[in-house]
Amino acid sequence: MSSDNLNAIIAAARQGHRPSREDALGLADCQDLPALAAAAEALTLEGFGRIVTYSRKVFIPLTQLCRDVCHYCTFAQAPRELASPYLSPEEVLAIARAGATAGCKEALFTLGDKPELRYGAARRALDEMGYASTLDYLEAMARLVTRRRACCPTSIRGS
Repeated sequence: MSSDNLNAIIAAARQGHRPSREDALGLADCQDLPALAAAAEALTLEGFGRIVTYSRKVFIPLTQLCRDVCHYCTFAQAPRELASPYLSPEEVLAIARAGATAGCKEALFTLGDKPELRYGAARRALDEMGYASTLDYLEAMARLVTRRRACCPTSIRGS
């Protein structure tokens, strides 16, 4: 991509126009990476300024089981590698409270995709706890954290 084309795309972006598909793909082949990086930085600063925001989160790993086998994933585990297929309600609340104590503003539940469809251990655990699916258990635990105000009192909404 020529510097004239890059400058034209940047000028259009400054006016609020998104690049065409062809132009966007052309940016991937841009040989002048310093110019491209400088343009990206300038557009970001123009659009958002220098303030960087974030939300402190506590991660609650409801289950590390997953029906998928993504070879890049480092989160999912096999049932034999876990003490229990799911965190108990008490464990969920303990993690949420620890997050609140650390100043977290959000609770982010992490879990695999429908592990009960792959693992008998997950299915049995859900049956024993009285839930039809991992998503049903997730809903119950999110409501529990919210009702008990165990985490993130400034951002809790609803139920």
